Amino acid sequence: MATEGVWDVLVVDDEPVVREAVCRVLGAAGLSVATARDAASALAHPALASCRLALCDLMLPDRTGMDLLADLRRLRPDLPVVVITGYATADHAARAREAGAFDFLAKPFEAEELLTVVRQALETRVAAAGEKRS
Repeated sequence: MATEGVWDVLVVDDEPVVREAVCRVLGAAGLSVATARDAASALAHPALASCRLALCDLMLPDRTGMDLLADLRRLRPDLPVVVITGYATADHAARAREAGAFDFLAKPFEAEELLTVVRQALETRVAAAGEKRS
């Protein structure tokens, strides 16, 4: 868990097994993880203000992941967002990237694949923050 309200990753997925697996993998890598089961919970989650990355399912019970991606881009333009889905198509991936997603992962994904994308997103965010300070 995070200390003093600082979170590394916010995971938004309606499937408990996915949330738990992602938490287990990222937690074992030393990352603090907050979770939400739908878009409304994600947008109201205290972790949204400080997380360094969001992982969002494409199919959520209350809104689409694309809608949530748009909200996240508006609220936190610096926040990398990785879209995850069990309904992966080339069109979904292209649309997500065009809408500002950092990357797109098809479920089921391997732990190492998840970790690679998360590390890349976090490193890109740190590099971009460094460039803005210069």
